[in-house]
Amino acid sequence: MWIVDGAHDAPALSALTGFWVGPDVVVRGAVDGLHALKRSDGSDAWDLPTPSGGDICGMSAGVDAGTGIGIIVSQGTRSSSATCSSVSGVDVGSGKVLWTTPIPNSFGDPDAGAADYGVASGMAIIDSDRTAAETGVLALDLRTGIEKWKHTSDCEHRPAAFAVGGARVVIGEACQGTVAARVFDAATGSPVPNTASLSLSGPGNPRVLSADPVVVAGDASNSLFAALTTNGPSRAKVTVGKDVVCAGGRQAACWSPAGATVLPRGLPNATAQHHDVYPVGGAGDAARIVTTGVPGHTRASLCRIAADGKVVVEADLSQPVSDYLGKSGTAGSYYVYGDAKDLYVVDPHPNGRTAVIDVRLG
Repeated sequence: MWIVDGAHDAPALSALTGFWVGPDVVVRGAVDGLHALKRSDGSDAWDLPTPSGGDICGMSAGVDAGTGIGIIVSQGTRSSSATCSSVSGVDVGSGKVLWTTPIPNSFGDPDAGAADYGVASGMAIIDSDRTAAETGVLALDLRTGIEKWKHTSDCEHRPAAFAVGGARVVIGEACQGTVAARVFDAATGSPVPNTASLSLSGPGNPRVLSADPVVVAGDASNSLFAALTTNGPSRAKVTVGKDVVCAGGRQAACWSPAGATVLPRGLPNATAQHHDVYPVGGAGDAARIVTTGVPGHTRASLCRIAADGKVVVEADLSQPVSDYLGKSGTAGSYYVYGDAKDLYVVDPHPNGRTAVIDVRLG
């Protein structure tokens, strides 16, 4: 285990725009650039200032598995009116900027920016921030930044309804008074055949939680989404597995691809006072969460949740890490990322306190 503290009153580790887990490094994003740490010991690997010179709006939720490339979206200038319209591809191993592309003209609107973005199938998928017809999403080759496909429609584009995952892209469009989620192949932009049309209309503010599997769930309180930065996207705080998606908070909430509730069975710490649940972000084939209890008592547990709600405990975390996660009394204070080897507990606003904790598994 290793621990890295954040800087005092400095942007490099005092704010969070995203977090990537690569084979040899992890990358913490800030408004002024990216900072990579070696997975072996937490020492510095590389630093990358914002390629465009403006503030970073946000990062793709992860790195593309096939290419090892992630994207950052930034403002072209530091002007308060600047749009999030500059996209850069970054090699996670070296920190090298492979390309930087301005995107407003691709959307057909000189003032357009990116509402959200993701990586899949070797593509950077960019969602327009315009609510209008004849706009939508476009895909750039992750290795070159060259536009590969674009989807527009006579229907009205809904920027807040967007998700990328696996090999799929989900967008929301409004036609004749009905808002529906449409599913596309990330590599080609072609509609995915035999996918049910999921409604985004009606009570409960239905939102797209996941693209693969496609999951839509009501979010009347807007508690399932969070934005790390003022200009960044509002992302679902969920963990995705095969045929199940789970969110955290004071208890675990899980859904099937059809949006039906899945009840986890046998969660550790479920009856503890100040019980918290953290969804684990990052690549994986299962929905994974960390459950905590009262500091100084029951240790936190890393759990996998199956499509039928069955819970399998992967590991019990050390007492110091358990106490750190459980001390806040609310699961909104930290983010947890990971893969099969490590978990990373990340404080988005450390300001001199612990910024990243590496927890070795196995």
